[in-house]
Amino acid sequence: MRDTIIYLFFGAVIVGAIAIKQLEVTAAQAEAARWRAKAARAGAEMGQLRENIAMWKAANDRANTATQALMVQAQACLDRETAARADAGRWQDILTNMTLRSMSGAEAQGVPDDATRRALCADLDRPL
Repeated sequence: MRDTIIYLFFGAVIVGAIAIKQLEVTAAQAEAARWRAKAARAGAEMGQLRENIAMWKAANDRANTATQALMVQAQACLDRETAARADAGRWQDILTNMTLRSMSGAEAQGVPDDATRRALCADLDRPL
């Protein structure tokens, strides 16, 4: 009988140890499941962040393209203005340095009068 009690005692200790280990395994499995869920959420967030990065990169590329186009247009406008100012300067020099002469009889009947020509020249010389 004494041996039976000892065997029962050791059996109860072994069953208790197994039960404790089973609880530890269950707790570890629950913790692993929580970590897997966190990893899945982090992966989903990472995918969303990658999509956002791609979207903002595309928007940045479009903005840079538009900015470059505007810069080209602005430079072309400045070039046209510089050329127009040079033309106006040349026209002003021509008009300032012109010499007047009397009109011949044919010119008096077939060309505009001096006042009309001067008005046209002054209009051509206006600022751009």
